[in-house]
Amino acid sequence: MIKSEFSNKLTEQAFKNFENIKESLKGLFEIMQLAVDNEEGQDFYYNMGIDNISGLYENFLELMFNDYGARQVMKALRNSEVDLAIPLNDPLSKKSENENEEETIY
Repeated sequence: MIKSEFSNKLTEQAFKNFENIKESLKGLFEIMQLAVDNEEGQDFYYNMGIDNISGLYENFLELMFNDYGARQVMKALRNSEVDLAIPLNDPLSKKSENENEEETIY
């Protein structure tokens, strides 16, 4: 029965994570709608953002349905074979090539 309780908790957590992801994507979409201006350039960036949010959700769903592939990704994550870092407009992570070269020289 311990295994059953453990499995139930994992399943509940997975559904909670899934719902949180959906809510986050909906929130991003709503933010983009608020940020839309009637200028032509803004429409272009808005559409690009919507395409990216839609693509993210579609790929997430495909990964969830690909049980074997998802297990392989999880295995790679556990073995630190996949880089989880996603630089999202972090000014500290944007160094010029010259700065990187100087670091390796010294």
